[in-house]
Amino acid sequence: MWKGTEPGVCDSWAECEARVKGYPGARYKSFQTQEEAVRAFREGYDTEARDVLRAIAHGPREHVNYEAFPEIVQDSIAVDGACSGNPGDMEYRGVDVMTGAELFHQGPFQDATNNVGEFLALVHALALFHNTGNTHTAIYSDSRTAMAWVRDRKCKTKLARTPRNERLFAIIARAEAWLATHTWANRIIKWQTDLWGEIPADFGRK
Repeated sequence: MWKGTEPGVCDSWAECEARVKGYPGARYKSFQTQEEAVRAFREGYDTEARDVLRAIAHGPREHVNYEAFPEIVQDSIAVDGACSGNPGDMEYRGVDVMTGAELFHQGPFQDATNNVGEFLALVHALALFHNTGNTHTAIYSDSRTAMAWVRDRKCKTKLARTPRNERLFAIIARAEAWLATHTWANRIIKWQTDLWGEIPADFGRK
């Protein structure tokens, strides 16, 4: 079903009917196998599928049908930062991609930037996995800048120091020190916002 109350691949006609009955412009079709249905959902209506993914990213995690999008790694978390102003009050968090459960949330930090938040969120996730012995769970980020900073093991921010962000710079220094003294096996993967909508850890303030 490409258009309905909860777009996705249904297991029965009864389930599909409940989602399309009375829905204006509903679009759906039956297939012999789930594999065919998944392929048709992903490829049959490109613009519709893109809209669905955007809706999924903002919707309740329990309604996400990730089986329709096997390219998204299920054993993963997503991290994101949000900043009110530039610089401004910043916070970051990490959530489980499959359930949307919040795993950590830090901030707000004053006189900060979004890039710094994205960087700290990645390091926080890596350190969390290291401390728990988790070497397999992937980490999604929608920030190429933060991913590059982690790869280079250096927060290359041009943020000016102020009395209000001294604690933030202390945390940045601690994050850089951790990166300099540790290695990790967890994959860091770019979240494809254009295809999948906003990252699951998004704060929804756009």
